Amino acid sequence: MRKFLSERPDDQQNLVLIKQLRTNKPFAPYARRSDPTAKDATRDRTQSREMQTDDFILWGKRKGWPEHLIYPYFADLGLSGTLPPDQRPDMLRLFEDLDSGKLDGGTIGCWQENRPFRDETHIYYNQLIEKILLHDVVLVVLSPRLYIYDMRDPFDKERLRDKFKEAANYIPVHIKGWLHPAKERAAWEDDEWAGMGDLPPGFIVDYNKDSPTYKHAIPYPPHLEKVREHFELYRELGGINSLYYQHLNRFPIVFPEFLPEIDQRIVSKFKLSRYPGGGYYIKSKNSLLTMLANPLYGGYRAVKGVIRRDSEGNKIRSFPPVIEDELREFAFYRIARTDLDGNPIEGNTVKQYFHMDNDAEIGLLKFRIKSDQGEARLHWGITRKGVYRIQILADGYVRQQNSVAEVSCNDVDTLVVNRLFEHVAELLAQNGDLQAYEANVQSVRSNRLAAIKQVEASIVDIDKSQSGLTRNVGRVEMEIEEAKAKNDQATLEIKEKRRQLLEQEIENLEMERRRLAQTKAQLEEDLENDIGGLEEEMIKLQQGWQDYNFKKRRSLLNFAIVEVKVNKMSAHWMELIVTWLNEEWGTEKMYFRRKYSSAREWTLEEKTIVAEHYATMPILELMRLVPDRSLWSIRTFVSQNLQIKRRSPQRNGVLDPHISYNDMQFAQNKGIPIDVRYTNWECLSRM
Repeated sequence: MRKFLSERPDDQQNLVLIKQLRTNKPFAPYARRSDPTAKDATRDRTQSREMQTDDFILWGKRKGWPEHLIYPYFADLGLSGTLPPDQRPDMLRLFEDLDSGKLDGGTIGCWQENRPFRDETHIYYNQLIEKILLHDVVLVVLSPRLYIYDMRDPFDKERLRDKFKEAANYIPVHIKGWLHPAKERAAWEDDEWAGMGDLPPGFIVDYNKDSPTYKHAIPYPPHLEKVREHFELYRELGGINSLYYQHLNRFPIVFPEFLPEIDQRIVSKFKLSRYPGGGYYIKSKNSLLTMLANPLYGGYRAVKGVIRRDSEGNKIRSFPPVIEDELREFAFYRIARTDLDGNPIEGNTVKQYFHMDNDAEIGLLKFRIKSDQGEARLHWGITRKGVYRIQILADGYVRQQNSVAEVSCNDVDTLVVNRLFEHVAELLAQNGDLQAYEANVQSVRSNRLAAIKQVEASIVDIDKSQSGLTRNVGRVEMEIEEAKAKNDQATLEIKEKRRQLLEQEIENLEMERRRLAQTKAQLEEDLENDIGGLEEEMIKLQQGWQDYNFKKRRSLLNFAIVEVKVNKMSAHWMELIVTWLNEEWGTEKMYFRRKYSSAREWTLEEKTIVAEHYATMPILELMRLVPDRSLWSIRTFVSQNLQIKRRSPQRNGVLDPHISYNDMQFAQNKGIPIDVRYTNWECLSRM
């Protein structure tokens, strides 16, 4: 006999899906823009940014979401959609919040389907689809029309997957596969500029459609005249780069404003710096040398680093030289590393600049050091033991840095660490407020654990995908053999092309799997070097600081300190200001005297004063006239540069020959005894 059920089964109920905005559940708008300027809201005032951020939140509120249910994910501005979740902070956070159930039954919003991913591996967007299906989350897309993707609907699920595939294929198929090759072909075969890099000074693009040189680079005489001045100046100065920079630093060669009839597209893309009095000039040293070695002034166009050639391999001249060969070659063969055929130019080798390794064990305070007097940077220093250098942009028109002061990393690090130890002792005695510190530690540790979890899941998914693709390759190979047996050439070509595509996809996945394996290893190493809770680590400090590796010491200081400021007060006296994360410690200041000041050239005025007065003037009066020079510095200069008899011994009141008159004045004003090198820490503020 027939039986009836009391209610409809779930599978029958789900045949009808009611799509509506779930305004009583969490709303997670997600924004991403690949333009690097998107990281800075003051620089990126585009409509796209506003639509994806502020406008998205306003849209959610208008549709009925209360503010407490809106969780924006806007940290991925300035990042490419090809990046995996472990390299995009808010996509990783979105994945983590989905897994935790925070967004269950809610909504993820994005402006278009290509905002979450342009995932060429096809792994990560499938992970997102499975997560939103598992947690009953819908995806709302606003442009060009509102659409609600509900993964319980098989049509929606496949439609979204197709949209993600379309977004993924945009870069390899449209940009890399069609647009870039088309531009390169137009440049190589037809000499069109085609957006292949920026034009060198002295050229513009011909945008006149009726011109025989339409879309070609053509000389622009008002600017080309100034380029010739650069070449002539370089030859007059014997090709000595330093003299060339010094001259331009004082007397820049100014390119005039563009004439009104010049196409605005050219003006907007012109890359030179604005001159204060109007016009343009070249500010970067590298840009100056790049211009002098550019083959376009000789009429030769380089496409992706290769001079254009005809079918027989002969170099093609786009137009007659616009700078005389003798003048141009004088600069070219002193600057360029290879000739136009790619052969190394004898004597022109690449200069070896010793950049500091990111893992170099110097500068514990590298990520916290600042200065009120300029930019504070970490450098190796002359002794290769590490210095913190305060530097400012030099006066003049060529970009170069001048050093204000530098101080040994070891001196500053030791002072700060010793002060930290003193606070540790107080902490253990008083059990101070650790809430802010502990929250910071936990946040960083949670982010690393989330990244490791995501990477591990991605590796598993890649392994599954590779296995499936490998099985498909096996089936296709069988079909290839069948086509060969039947002598079916059309089917054979199709199947072989399919096999190539499958093998390429397997290789792409393997490259991603290896990258993920390296990322996981680095994250696990960082996690191992992480510090625990502050109280736990502070107790360990008293017992085992010397046993900590460099990374862990730096991690501890990064978490314990908000910032460290170092400022120059006189030739040798430095100011040190530390702001601690622990609010009870607040901000503290002390002064210390470095052993050596930064070496600098003697000025003509200083030389004249010493030469005139060294033999007869009392030493303190002489030092007052050259206030930044120590007695030791004065004596060294005299012995090496002046023929002056030895001064007779005298009581001069200078107890330390390594300090200057300004040092003595500073110490006197601050009430610091002459024989003291470090002052006590002074509290500036506490919360």
